[in-house]
Amino acid sequence: MSEARQHSFATLFSSVDGVEIPIIQRDYAQGRKQSTDVLDGFLISLWDALNSEHEYGLDLDFIYGTFEDGAGRVLSLLDGQQRLTTLFLLHWYIAMCEGQLEDFRGRWTKGGRSRFTYATRPSSAEFFDALANAVIAPPADGKHWNGKLSAHLVDSNWFFLSWRSDPTVAACLTTLNSIAQKFGVTKGMYARLVDEQQPKITFHFLDLERFGLTDDLYIKMNARGKPLTPFEHFKAWLVRSLASEPWASRFDLAMDQKWMDLFWRLASKKKGLAIGQAVDELYLRFMYVMAFFDSCNRIERAYGASRSTIEWITKLRHARGYIPLRELEAQGAFNPSSAQVVSVVLDHFCDTASASDLKTLEKALAPNSDYLDLIRLFCVVAWVDSPAAKSGSPELERERSRWDRITSNLLANHRVDDVYIAILAVKGVQALASHVGNLYESLSKAIEPPAGFSGEQAKEEVRKVGLIVEDPTREASFIEAEAHPYLQGKIGFLLDFSTPSDGPLDLDAFARYSERARAVLDEGVRASTDHLLERALLSMDDYLIGRGSSKFSFCQPDAGTYRDRSENWLRVIGRREFQNLLDRIEGNANAALQQIIETAVCTDWRRYVVAEPQLIDYCGERLIHREESGDIYLLSRKRLSGYHAELSSYALFLALKRSKGALPGMTYYYSETYDDTQPALVLQGSQELRVSYGAGAWQCSGPTGLAPLPELLLKFMGEHCFIAARD
Repeated sequence: MSEARQHSFATLFSSVDGVEIPIIQRDYAQGRKQSTDVLDGFLISLWDALNSEHEYGLDLDFIYGTFEDGAGRVLSLLDGQQRLTTLFLLHWYIAMCEGQLEDFRGRWTKGGRSRFTYATRPSSAEFFDALANAVIAPPADGKHWNGKLSAHLVDSNWFFLSWRSDPTVAACLTTLNSIAQKFGVTKGMYARLVDEQQPKITFHFLDLERFGLTDDLYIKMNARGKPLTPFEHFKAWLVRSLASEPWASRFDLAMDQKWMDLFWRLASKKKGLAIGQAVDELYLRFMYVMAFFDSCNRIERAYGASRSTIEWITKLRHARGYIPLRELEAQGAFNPSSAQVVSVVLDHFCDTASASDLKTLEKALAPNSDYLDLIRLFCVVAWVDSPAAKSGSPELERERSRWDRITSNLLANHRVDDVYIAILAVKGVQALASHVGNLYESLSKAIEPPAGFSGEQAKEEVRKVGLIVEDPTREASFIEAEAHPYLQGKIGFLLDFSTPSDGPLDLDAFARYSERARAVLDEGVRASTDHLLERALLSMDDYLIGRGSSKFSFCQPDAGTYRDRSENWLRVIGRREFQNLLDRIEGNANAALQQIIETAVCTDWRRYVVAEPQLIDYCGERLIHREESGDIYLLSRKRLSGYHAELSSYALFLALKRSKGALPGMTYYYSETYDDTQPALVLQGSQELRVSYGAGAWQCSGPTGLAPLPELLLKFMGEHCFIAARD
């Protein structure tokens, strides 16, 4: 932007990201009573300029400013505050009168925030944000406002009464009343106001930094320093709100020193951000996360909570930048009780936290954190704030280990993917924390399993705790089994396999089943291109999992999330056929699975998959489609509308490929399809033949219709069990 370029209010905002009245400036003054004559004269000049037929308009002389480092193209205004504030209010008013608020927001808001704002007070900025987004209609009769426009604004549900004590907001309301009185309900004026080709109201912008005046000017004008950051605004508000508490001075000091050091250490690991900015963002994010926990716990019933409450909790869950302080006050956030929890938790992270706890904190504060990350952090928070943890008991290390084991198992086997489930989980952890110090004994006597988690897993934890209380030597075996990266605490099936119907748990049987289950569920086995686990199980029974709409899954190998596991092998491991498989595992798991495959005796469709792992390879999503007729199609994607192959004919094709020279004089390929055309093995010799399978029978067709299967192919099919062997 050149120093002497003439601008209108619209063209200025086409050249900058935003305009901010810096913290060094005074409040808006043109709307004050003592400035009535100045405001009236200015509005008359604006009215005349907008209604004049002359080509020239009203020139408002120079405005001055500079651009803050790291603030993009946000103009920090040093002179011109009063004129530009009145122009912003005029643009909003005329847009409102003429139904152009959507255009106004497109020009003067970004991300829901006003592009013209004040840094002098948070309430001033909040008012401009709210006004810019307000939906207001002019009087239906087209006449002037009956009474004052300000009264209508103050009565709006978006207007916070505390704003009336802000001098800038009060002056803005007075100015809007004056504009409404002078301009009435306008028609056709908005287009002239925003015309960038022939602007009616202009001024000249001067960038002081380009003249080398910035430093000297700021030394003289900015005795208060740079504008406060969002975190600094928050801290000032929080310390002020807690000032009457006896521990307030310690809290204030810790925020500036001890706790600040923690976030400096965390921020030093961040790349791409200035260290100061990273510290502020992490600190503020932590505070919002703590407010999230507190808000969840204050809800009586998650599914009975009001929409506004759920929206507030969701906002805290995602918040990264500044939340208006008025909203925190309205929601009762950071009351003395919750602030003391913050203090206890931050002291823990500064003084006694393990590397694991710090890693949990970092993950929860990361931009890509999810609900589960937050609840894992709350498990640390709930532990630290529990009476038992504060007691300094000599058994504290053992109790912490038990707490981590139980909560880890519960969360690892619980799908937390929306705000309601997250609220229930937070409340569940909080309720469980009341038993810290006597956790195992309390759970073993519980009439109902812990609420807020998967009912199945909660019952399993109660069952295991009861067995451990009965015989503490069992705990080590349970912990070893739970540590498997696929099971992650879910070992109820091992307890079932090892408990006779008429007797107690057989710990030797448990250890045996545990070792074998961990071996066959090893990542290397699950991800093997030989598909040993799938084929061995299929040789014993049809274990495939229904996916709806005639689709069935061989099971995906992934173990990244509970959803990955719960929709795949966790649905298989409790079945009788899985126990039968484990009963046949001796020694090396891969060798044992291969032995089961080689001795398979199944004769239905499963025999093809057991014999040929590439049939599973074809299924990109591990899915097949099974018709009522019994026909089975291998899906390259998730649906039959994608490319697919028919199981028997594709198995025949793979068998031919493996037996080179089986059909001398002929070449062949497989024709997969994505429509109603039946997939087929295509033979090319003296003529082209399509060999397909459907409705329990093989079919061959040539250029003129049905044709007999070639003798060489019939012989091959008989030898490889695709049809009954011929004499």
